[in-house]
Amino acid sequence: MLSWINPLRIAQAILSLTTIGLTAYEIASLYDEWSYSNVIYYMLFNGCWTTAIAVPYLGLAPVAFPRFSHEVAIPAIELLTGGLWLSGWIALAAMIPSSGACHYSSCHALQALIVVGAIQWATFAVTNTFALMDLKNSRRNANNHHDDASPEMAVADGNANGITTTAAADTAV
Repeated sequence: MLSWINPLRIAQAILSLTTIGLTAYEIASLYDEWSYSNVIYYMLFNGCWTTAIAVPYLGLAPVAFPRFSHEVAIPAIELLTGGLWLSGWIALAAMIPSSGACHYSSCHALQALIVVGAIQWATFAVTNTFALMDLKNSRRNANNHHDDASPEMAVADGNANGITTTAAADTAV
């Protein structure tokens, strides 16, 4: 495992908690139309998904539970989470007023939410790249191991050639 992945996972968790806080502030400000926007609720979902499911699974499964760390599940969750963040911050950026028309704290919170969402997407873009490279390498290594003769095959070939089982096992290992 790469040494910088765990600090990046911690940063992803902090950014998603920041998203939860900003969206909670936006929802709590009942005086504007953004409090009831579906995009805000979508960003709240992104923060909760990342904090509760994605980061714990991506950070802990390969280390603590390698049996539950499937080689396809990790890139799939990485791609899903990165796609959620990309669509969330772009939808939010397309809907808010221009920065010149933004004169109240709720609007500034939305601008901050866009920045946090874009940074969060960038962190997942980086980890997506490495997850896909790892998947490609694991598939390539699996194909190479299937081409090589296994030790069991060497033992079976040794028995067919008149070599005893223990000698064939010693030469195979």
